[in-house]
Amino acid sequence: MNINKLKSVLPLCIVLLVCSMNKVSAGHYFPKSLFDTIFISYQKDQKAFIPRHHQYHQTLTIKLFMSQALFDGKLKREDNGQSVLYLNYDQILDVIRKIDNLTLGIPKIVYLVGWQYNGHDSKYPAWFEGNKILKRSVDTTSLESLKWLMKEADKYNTTISLHLNMFDAYKDSPLWETYLKNDIIAKNTDGTLREGEWGYPISYAQEWKTGYAQKRIDSICKLLPLQKAGTVHIDAFHTWPPIPITDEKGNYHVDLEKGPISPYLNFTVKDETEAQKNIFKYWASKGIDVTSEGVDFLRELTFEGYQPMAWNFDGGLNNYLKWPASYYCGGKDNSIWGKLFGASMQGEDIVKKDKVNLTGFKEDFCLKTTIWYYLNRLTRLFVLNGNEYKAVQFSENVRTSYSKGLYKVTQDNVTFVENGDILIPALWIDGESLIAYSQDGYENKTWDLPKRWSDIRKVKVLRITAEGKKYIGIRKIKDGKLTLALAKDEMILIKQYQ
Repeated sequence: MNINKLKSVLPLCIVLLVCSMNKVSAGHYFPKSLFDTIFISYQKDQKAFIPRHHQYHQTLTIKLFMSQALFDGKLKREDNGQSVLYLNYDQILDVIRKIDNLTLGIPKIVYLVGWQYNGHDSKYPAWFEGNKILKRSVDTTSLESLKWLMKEADKYNTTISLHLNMFDAYKDSPLWETYLKNDIIAKNTDGTLREGEWGYPISYAQEWKTGYAQKRIDSICKLLPLQKAGTVHIDAFHTWPPIPITDEKGNYHVDLEKGPISPYLNFTVKDETEAQKNIFKYWASKGIDVTSEGVDFLRELTFEGYQPMAWNFDGGLNNYLKWPASYYCGGKDNSIWGKLFGASMQGEDIVKKDKVNLTGFKEDFCLKTTIWYYLNRLTRLFVLNGNEYKAVQFSENVRTSYSKGLYKVTQDNVTFVENGDILIPALWIDGESLIAYSQDGYENKTWDLPKRWSDIRKVKVLRITAEGKKYIGIRKIKDGKLTLALAKDEMILIKQYQ
């Protein structure tokens, strides 16, 4: 590998190639082979340009899909007035209660999708009316029900906020004529409307220049207590739009080429990027963080220091080497590096498919979020990157590794995770709790307990379900080991018993 090339890609890391390595750190032996060993050293001057109101690397952040507006035709231009209902406000509070039970009170942020007008993607850029079909019968308006939910969710360790969009405009929006008149909606060089894959793109620079971006944000903050929530999620916060193209044969594809949002105006991609920074700052002036869909997809910048969390944390190894989780985190990452550094769950599709039993939520939480939460409290030290073996070394002698289909998380000689089986500290509860889970189930599996449990002789075991905890019994610890039998998809809480 070319060292200079690697350094140019990973400027924040000290890179060392180690060949024919037998032993890398205490207790970890490997066959002789070629490893790229990357020592992680983050820049000391990484600055958050916006103060954070949540610790996103220690918060389960998900969306819940309430309603979908329906559109005629292949491309969304205006909705047809019909909606598909997934969750109303009464139902969603019950879902939040169940999620809190399954997650044992971990801090949570829930962004509501489809809360406005006729549902998801309806009537943007307007944000001024709630979705009537979601309303509780005891409330006069849907926004009253939303305020009620924001208050009630506090009981379940959950912050409720909104899933918004600042990039799309639809012809049936109450703001359509105003935005069209002020050239905020993108146009081609000949003055015709520029059609996006969803609706019509908005020029951030023009909306900011005319003051309408500020007015939109001011209006939603007056309608709802978003300052108390301290966060919003802006969907599709791209710097240039995906443009649908149909060729002479009628074949359809999407053009992702970088370019100005509105060729009719004189704003460059850089101008639009600066306007996005201004939007981040304006939300921040209200005491509100902005999370978004991605890191660098359809963007010139990754907006580190402005955006603390991305729903999809794509980008591979490089993202983890550039930023500690406390500075910029995800979110979903299905790559092997997401597994090794830790990636959280999303939950949206799980609840959408099964709002009663939440089938799959427990599995995703245990096999993703519990590991992600634990690893995010540690310092990342170095990466081992080989063809047959990949690993990340953390502080406190914790290591994640993947080799030939076997994924493990270990501390010293103690195994916390082995593929679909976990026994891992639940540090948001206290220092005296462990979570055990098995994807496929097992009989009489013996686990070594963490060193700090060396003086513990008994533990209390409770089964975790969406309806709460159920006492199972007391189990004895022998020589620092605990033997368990778990059914398929069973989750238990283990607490020290004195």
